Amino acid sequence: MENKMNKDYMVNDIKNEMKACIDNMTEFNMFERRPRLEKWLDLLELLYDVEAEVEDRAMEPESDFEGDEHYVGRVHLKLGGGTLGEERVFIPEKVLRMQNISEGDEVRATVVKRVYNNNHLKNIYSYELLEKATETVESERRVISYARVLSDGDYRNLYIEGEGDDGTIRIDLEDGSLGNLSVDEGDIVDYAYWQRDPSAGRIIWIHNIDGENVLTAYDNADGEFEDHPDQFLDNVQLTVFGKGDVISEHVEAMREAGGDVVHIDDPSNDNIESHLDGADLVLVYLNSVRPPEVKRIRDGVRRRDLEVLFIQDDDINNIFSAIRDKLENSYYYDL
Repeated sequence: MENKMNKDYMVNDIKNEMKACIDNMTEFNMFERRPRLEKWLDLLELLYDVEAEVEDRAMEPESDFEGDEHYVGRVHLKLGGGTLGEERVFIPEKVLRMQNISEGDEVRATVVKRVYNNNHLKNIYSYELLEKATETVESERRVISYARVLSDGDYRNLYIEGEGDDGTIRIDLEDGSLGNLSVDEGDIVDYAYWQRDPSAGRIIWIHNIDGENVLTAYDNADGEFEDHPDQFLDNVQLTVFGKGDVISEHVEAMREAGGDVVHIDDPSNDNIESHLDGADLVLVYLNSVRPPEVKRIRDGVRRRDLEVLFIQDDDINNIFSAIRDKLENSYYYDL
């Protein structure tokens, strides 16, 4: 029931955004707004694929199926999704994310039904993570996570930046890297590529988070160091999600600046909900919080209409600048 309520909330939110976009459409901005509508349609397709997959498939003709057919093996990552064992059973990208499945993990895929798709019989699986790989298994797949889509000025000349094996790389987004997805400047995406050829990868995920609420390491790359007043976070209640030595140092710096900080280093459904209420600003360190928890935090923030900052940066000065911008633009105070 809770999943259905979350799905309905997000669907209605996207529909409202689409309606507002259409209502404000004119002959002069139609070209500009068309990609935005396509992006929202793609999000709806992804949402129904993730949240209502069973409902959609129930409408397809089913074959007679009996028995307990399953496959167990180690996972091999593809650019999008992965395959399981010698049978090469496909595992969708969304399953990898929701179950935190990585290269070399042991997974069971169980056939739950068979359906006819374009006159071909297709197995529908449920997936279960049995065991994480005991040793780090090297994969040629590389992922630039939570990258902001940028533009050189020409609307169609979109690109992202991220850290590769040899430093910062720029990826120009062309039709081959987009597949059937439509992205726009400011979107937050994940881009997968093979180590040997970064430019030949593709976008595997569009995150349903507002790009204005995301701080990446490249957002202030050319900016000057900003001096922040002492105790500028005095009486500000911050809820911080994330774990690691760097994040612990950041939390201590926030407290020294006067912040009333609640630090959640191991987010779960219960402690997410219980620590959002009353926060003036919610901070989420994306590299240390699993996608299912990021989604729960995002939904909880939206239900409460809270200010949030998703962080993909290790520079505390940049983070402090982003926090000040958030607080200055909210009801809280004027600096």
